Amino acid sequence: MENETYRLTFFLNATHMVVIDGKSSSIHPHTFEINCFIKSKKIIAFEIMEDNINQILNQLNNQYLNGLEAFQNIIPTLENLTRLLYRAMRANLKSVSCRLVKLEVSESPVRTFMIEAK
Repeated sequence: MENETYRLTFFLNATHMVVIDGKSSSIHPHTFEINCFIKSKKIIAFEIMEDNINQILNQLNNQYLNGLEAFQNIIPTLENLTRLLYRAMRANLKSVSCRLVKLEVSESPVRTFMIEAK
């Protein structure tokens, strides 16, 4: 049996600062690369999946993440950004009969955090 999965790639421009082990970084920009791995039991137009994902990304694009309501109680680290995106994308895609099975978010070509569905 084949394992068929869509992979859609997006880019998100945003700035943030993080505090790790009590040490604050400077405010700095990223162009995050976001790879979404999606399953559907039927063929679905790419535009439908892309529109659902862009609804979420457009709220974050060109923003200072620390200033957003979503990050008022958590530090916008790569890991926390990925968790926030995963929950929001999973819910949006479910509404169009798709399942987000894996999300990879890279803050640079060599730094990636990913979440896979169980």
